[in-house]
Amino acid sequence: MSESRSPALIAWIREYVAEASRDEAVAVFVQEVDNVILSQVPEVAEDPILVEDLRASTTSQWRAFLAMIDGEYGLHLPAPAYGLALSLARRGMDLGTLLKVYRVGNQAVFNALTKTIDGAGGDAPARDEILVFIWTRAARWLDDAVEALTETFVGERQRLRDSAATRRADSIGALLGVNPPSATVAEKALAHPLQHWQTAGVAWADENLGRTPAEVAEVSGELGKALGAPPPLATMAGSRDLWWWAATPRPPDVHLLADLRQEIEQRGLRVAVGRPSTGVAGFRSSHAEARAAQALALRSPAAPRLTCFADVELLCLVADQPELTHRMVAREAGALVGDDKNLDVLRETVLTHLMTFSVEVTAARLFVHKNTVRYRIARAEELLGHPLTERSTWLELALRWIAYFGPPTP
Repeated sequence: MSESRSPALIAWIREYVAEASRDEAVAVFVQEVDNVILSQVPEVAEDPILVEDLRASTTSQWRAFLAMIDGEYGLHLPAPAYGLALSLARRGMDLGTLLKVYRVGNQAVFNALTKTIDGAGGDAPARDEILVFIWTRAARWLDDAVEALTETFVGERQRLRDSAATRRADSIGALLGVNPPSATVAEKALAHPLQHWQTAGVAWADENLGRTPAEVAEVSGELGKALGAPPPLATMAGSRDLWWWAATPRPPDVHLLADLRQEIEQRGLRVAVGRPSTGVAGFRSSHAEARAAQALALRSPAAPRLTCFADVELLCLVADQPELTHRMVAREAGALVGDDKNLDVLRETVLTHLMTFSVEVTAARLFVHKNTVRYRIARAEELLGHPLTERSTWLELALRWIAYFGPPTP
């Protein structure tokens, strides 16, 4: 059924769509809606991948809605909308979580649209005319989306219940849960040697590439091989993230994974890795560390494709106190803070030197002459106003933070 629209409403809608479709305007709308959802749905807020999936879903649906609003109504759900539903299903969450996301989102969208309409100029149509037209369509979209995504969620849960992958995921979930089974029981269920060293990792795809679960899962074999392990135990934990565990009879060197950086990048993936540890406790702790490293990597647009927890442990510990951390970084790095390329070189040299306090090792790692290292250290100490041996722990933490996130803004 066609809707009756006045010429003034048609003109206003077209102008609104043009303005609201700008990248900056979309980002503001998505942040406003998602912030409300995350404040009321902790199951999503506490998982960095789900936060990304939510942002992708809200962004893609808002753009699709704007593209439709000026024509005939039709629900065209983009792939990221299904991605969030699939991630929730694969994480074993209740359908109620998905429904709550949309229930809260419904109110957040209404409030955002109302605020926009209330701010319409004097030449706009009557407020009620705009609100009735837009909200009628928005409410219908959200209702239809919930129906379609509920079907997707339920179908995925049923598929998982009927598959060996679900039995494996359930066994892994039990190992990571409050009351894990014994190593003997878990080994039998998973065919995975828990008495060996456990190196856990998370591999996830860039959200804009649309990688399939199979494409993400392929990388686990290469990661295990680099660590000297057979094919790792692995499970898809969402629409685009894989949890994996490599088992080795001896502690592996996780930094050997650096040789795979190029392949990881070519696949459009990112990887976070925990410290190797033994037994059920190691299975759990290495996974927790990998998830912490992943959460850190998701906070930094400049994060490397491969993040080892051992390299960022201190950053993980301070990541939840951004204001305090920014002040500490600015204080301890002092005049070494800045975007100047010369300062980049000084920070890299100082950070490398603080790991060993050896001019020779620093020179070898940076492929420069020892005198170059000595000059850079002297220059850094001049800028800092004190020797590197003074407050070296704080300085190293500050420089690690800058290397990962960039210089703090004033």
